[in-house]
Amino acid sequence: MSELNSLNFAVSNSIELLSFTLMMIGAWTLSYFVALHYEKYFPHISRSQSMGKTIFTIAVTTFLIISVVKSSLALSLGLIGALSIIRFRTPIKEPFELSYLFMAIAIGLGFGAQQWMPTTIVILFSLLVLTIFSKNSAKFYDNAYFFYINIDGNIESNFIESNIAELSQNVNADISLRRLDQGAKSIQITLSVRVQSKEELLDINKKLKSIFSAKSISIVDSQKLIPF
Repeated sequence: MSELNSLNFAVSNSIELLSFTLMMIGAWTLSYFVALHYEKYFPHISRSQSMGKTIFTIAVTTFLIISVVKSSLALSLGLIGALSIIRFRTPIKEPFELSYLFMAIAIGLGFGAQQWMPTTIVILFSLLVLTIFSKNSAKFYDNAYFFYINIDGNIESNFIESNIAELSQNVNADISLRRLDQGAKSIQITLSVRVQSKEELLDINKKLKSIFSAKSISIVDSQKLIPF
């Protein structure tokens, strides 16, 4: 009983306003850098449009929670109980997005505990490493497009493959067949194309229409869908 009474279950009001404000500004600034890095270097097509705002909100909210509960054991225990009934059902499209979410949480934890120096060093180092990896991978995905071709009628797969191989040799582009769906009255073709310029892209689109008499062709570049 004496050990229980010695525990501090009271909320401390000794938080310095200046220190709290500086830590909050630091958390805002660092989370903003993480959000900018996500918007610029995240390479996947399924990139979330609202992830930047989510990173910023998670960092600041975590900072507030840690700043409050660190002064009271009772609030810390209450936080565990509160979080145990919260369920998150929003799926993460790419596992790589978890790294940015964990960085946002780490920023809130670090600045909330006033450990701003190691937090800043680790986060900036992580962003630097991710930048190097993203630039290396961006060289592979530069000027890469997907062609979705819809054709009325039925065409033999050998004819499709031979024409795609011949087109790839005649133009200065890397064209590969990714998917071929043959139905009773229509065919859907998915091509992966890497070109050097938009002019080559339009030239390939024109030739594909001529070869297959396509009903429609859609070109996907990152998150943009360009109908022709």
